[in-house]
Formats: sequence, C-alpha cells, structure tokens
Amino acid sequence: MEQSSTSMKIKSYFAASVEQAIQEARQELGTEAMLITSRRSSPETRSLGAYEVVFGLQGSSARQHRPVVPAADLSGELQNLRAQLQEIKSTLQGARATESPTSEAEELLGELVSSDLSRNIAQEIVSTAVRLREQLSRDQPAPPIALRAYATELISKKLQFAGPLFQTSQDAAQVVVFAGPPGGGKTTTLIKLAIRECVAQRQSVRILSVDPYRVAAHEKLRSFASIIGVGFTAINSIHEFSAALEESRSKSVVLVDTPGCSPSEMDAAEEIAACLKHVPNAQTHLVLPASMKRADLMRSIQDYAVFRPDYLLFTKLDETGSQGAILSAALETAKPLSFFANGQDIPEDIEPAHARVLLSSVLRPEVAEAVTAA
Repeated sequence: MEQSSTSMKIKSYFAASVEQAIQEARQELGTEAMLITSRRSSPETRSLGAYEVVFGLQGSSARQHRPVVPAADLSGELQNLRAQLQEIKSTLQGARATESPTSEAEELLGELVSSDLSRNIAQEIVSTAVRLREQLSRDQPAPPIALRAYATELISKKLQFAGPLFQTSQDAAQVVVFAGPPGGGKTTTLIKLAIRECVAQRQSVRILSVDPYRVAAHEKLRSFASIIGVGFTAINSIHEFSAALEESRSKSVVLVDTPGCSPSEMDAAEEIAACLKHVPNAQTHLVLPASMKRADLMRSIQDYAVFRPDYLLFTKLDETGSQGAILSAALETAKPLSFFANGQDIPEDIEPAHARVLLSSVLRPEVAEAVTAA
C-alpha cells in the first residue's frame, strides 16, 4: 500500500510479525528508509498480515531542497522513534502478557476444543504454553518455537501410565478387576490380557466371572477360558465371590470380570465394589469405549467411582478418529492409563497405553512424534 508526494515516498508493509515487515521494507527501500510507525492491522487490512509497518523515503527533489528542521521538532521526533522501537522490541520478545490471545493461541485452543478436549483443560494448556514460551524467549532469545510444540510437551508430561499388569507376590495372588459400563468390551479385553500378559509368561491364572443378576451371563467367558486352558469360576452371589477369591490365593494372577451396570443398576455394583475393598494386592481397571463422547465418559467415570479404579483402560479406538475425549478424561481425573484396545482380534488388538496415540489425534502427528520420541 503506497502513497507518494513530491517530498516523500510513503509505503505500508504487512506481515505476520513486525520484524518480518521491517526486513521486507529494508530489502526494497534500502537503509535510507525511515520508520514512521508500526501497529496491528485494522480489520479491513488484516488479511494482508497481522501487523502494518509504515516507512518513508525522501524523494530526489526533497533531498535537493530539504528544509531545516527546528531542533525542538527533531528532539520530539527522536523521542517518538525511540518509543516506537521499544514497542517493536517488546512485541518481538513476547512481553505483552496482558494482551488478548494471539491468533496462534486462539487457533490452538479451537483445535483442542474441537477434538473434544474440555475447554477448561484446553485453556489451561494454551495459557501455560504461552507463558512458558514468553519466559524462555526473554531468558534465551532464539527463533520462536511453535506454540503447538510447547502444548504437546505439557500434555505429555501431565499424562500418567500404568506399570506391568501384575507383580509377583508371595503373600497373595495379584487380583486384576475389570469394571465398566455395558458394551465396553470388558470380557474381550480380559481374554486378550489373559493370553498376552499371563499365559504367554507362564503365569498360573484363574478367571472369575461375577454376575449374580443375569442368567447365563458367564457362558462366553467360560468358553474362552476353556479354549486358552485356564481355570474358571462362575460366581452368582457375593458370598461365592469371597469364597472364590480365598480359594484362588495360590494362583499368580486372578482376573475378575464384573457385570456392566446401567446408572439405574449401580446399587448392584456397589455390593461387588464393597467386597473388593477388602481384597489384598488388587488393582481395578475401569474399561471404557473410546467412541464415547467426553461428557458420557465423565459420567461413566463418576458412576463407577464406587470401584475406586486405579487405572483407565480404553477399548474401541478403531471406532473413532479422535482421542480427545480420552485425553481429556485422563487429564481431568489424573488417573494413569493402562491399555488401549483397537479391534476385536484376540489377542493382537491390544497394547500398553502411550502418549503418541492420543497426541497425534488432537495435534499434528509430526509434532507428537518429535515430542514423545525425545
């Protein structure tokens, strides 16, 4: 955008940053060009760039008949120029902490929220990333790093993951409980882990199927247990459950499948949870489908809080393209993630949970790869 007169050529340069605009002006106009002002672009010109820098260049006729500038006016002009330079420096260093969020921060926030991450969690991540980048740029001036990279590293550090499924104990069997809503994939997940984590490592295993409320609820698990050659007990009452746990103390691992209860049936789940409170060396995995929306996931987590789950285990990752809801649930509950199941194949479609799967689904995959590999 250019204006001209007999004495001075005035031109505006638009760019994503003040520094970039200054460089473009210097390349075109040379070192004789004078910085007149810098400012954020108006709404009408914002499509050209986030910042506008105005330069002036004396014409040949003006240089021949240059008027004498009074000293007082020159002093004021110099003070004004110093103030503008200081403003540019502050902008480049990211020192304006009280300014409204930059377009980069707003874009990142929108990206996280659209991936079904809680808005509160997303805002905390973005604001922390902005503060961290500003602090580092003041302490160690360097080329700016994308805000998304800071956010990815922050999320990665907040996530927690479970250790091995079982740890050998001479005092009692390792009791692994699978709880969660109906249709979440508890039974299939239990069989996958029984094969991969127990039978493959030559651990002595017993499977307990606890469902005092449904007829023939044990048959699917009974068939699987028979196929893989491990002990199985069908439990139809809380009294039987306590007795079966006592009888299984000699085993290395006891895998417990609990019934899926709807919100109206949680009284039944409370009886089972109350029995588990007194079981030594036990861990509970809350099994949830990744295809659930974040609000439904959080509701299920609240419903099954009676089990006091130690870990979150997510199934059906193959049925959704974004794991933002999983990521949000993990950050909001501050519970470790244990396993990810991503299909029906037994025992292949399950793996220990890790950050890369979640980060690459809500942020750029190449950024997630770089951070999680570091």
